Amino acid sequence: MANTKETIWSLYAALQPNDAARGLIPLADNDPARAAYGYSVFGMTPAATATDVLTLSGSATKIVRVRQVVISGIATSAGNIPIAIHRRTAANTGGTSTTPTPAQRDSTDDAATAVLRQYSANPTGLGTSLGPIDGGRLAIPTATSGALDRFVAQYSWLNEKGPVLRSATDFFAINLNGATLPTGLALDIGIWWTEE
Repeated sequence: MANTKETIWSLYAALQPNDAARGLIPLADNDPARAAYGYSVFGMTPAATATDVLTLSGSATKIVRVRQVVISGIATSAGNIPIAIHRRTAANTGGTSTTPTPAQRDSTDDAATAVLRQYSANPTGLGTSLGPIDGGRLAIPTATSGALDRFVAQYSWLNEKGPVLRSATDFFAINLNGATLPTGLALDIGIWWTEE
């Protein structure tokens, strides 16, 4: 019986003879050829009993794939916060928010078409949720109490399908579940995504 690796390469060589002859391997789903964008906020003060603190809406012209979210923070009084990642099928209404400009990871890529919204006052109405798709609880230390905790959500690294935003009415939301937050909370949030 043929070696499994040899069998796979023989099949690949038949399907992609030029690439196999040059010793090239198939591209992974996370290949860096896609346009990639990122945004980070440091020391964000969320609303009291915060719900959505950051949303990313999809695009009318591109498919948006969320790749990673990293959240950490400090407070004057140590505590913890719940984090829920929601998929929404309608926009939030009300509240106080800004629309920060993300940065391209490659300056030759077009400007991002997905739209970020960062909330300093809770939306008065949350968009329809498909339910929380990810989440956890984050320990919040004081500035002098030692190591930071981090909430990290990485998508598509194990070849699973990550969150895909297919239209301008498709939303990815970072939500703090309406919880009472530690005094003096300052959040750091980083998010990056690709567009194609």
